[in-house]
Amino acid sequence: MTGTKILFLEDDKLYQESIKDFLEEKNFIVETCNDGQEFLNKIYEDIYDLYIIDLNVPKINGLEIMKMLEEYNDPTMKLVLTSISNTLRKSFKSGCDDFLNKNTDIDELLLRVKMLIKRAYHSHNERIKIANNICYDLFNKKIYKDEKNIDLEIKSLFILDYLIKRRGEFVSNLELEKNSYPCNSKSKSNVIRYHIWNLRNRLGKDLIESKKSIGYRLKPLCS
Repeated sequence: MTGTKILFLEDDKLYQESIKDFLEEKNFIVETCNDGQEFLNKIYEDIYDLYIIDLNVPKINGLEIMKMLEEYNDPTMKLVLTSISNTLRKSFKSGCDDFLNKNTDIDELLLRVKMLIKRAYHSHNERIKIANNICYDLFNKKIYKDEKNIDLEIKSLFILDYLIKRRGEFVSNLELEKNSYPCNSKSKSNVIRYHIWNLRNRLGKDLIESKKSIGYRLKPLCS
């Protein structure tokens, strides 16, 4: 199953379930964790599009989690969702991308979630044009060529997804591995090369450019 995947750190089970159910009704994939250590274990095993983080959680609090993510250079968007007063400044200093109080209307939460995910792709739209006849549905992670859905291997899709986020910039094999595969993956650079070949084969050989010893980039759209 592909789609936008959210990791929600929250130790209040009732509130956790209510937010999880709401977001899943909006077609997001939501995984939850109850404490900071469980959060770290999950991001070691999987890749997410957004972290929603409560601050006052057991073992490792939300502020410390965000500092650790900053040190690791984790580019995943981070939304703080808390009931603790006077923590907005501390949250942004610790690395969050947006901040909401738990008393905020739930429809605003949905708007903020969508805004952050689109920001990761530097887009105002839910569909991103990546070539004249190719577009990407960023929330559902589907690629369309001539309006027909192209079924890609999941790892190829994750690599394309990251290249779209970094469009116009050359990305090294190491960076692609780090941001397209979980930390516990045993991926190698020759596997990256296979998926780049696969993407070129399915979508067009000129879509992804390469530069020796530097990496790959999604070809910029002509203005």
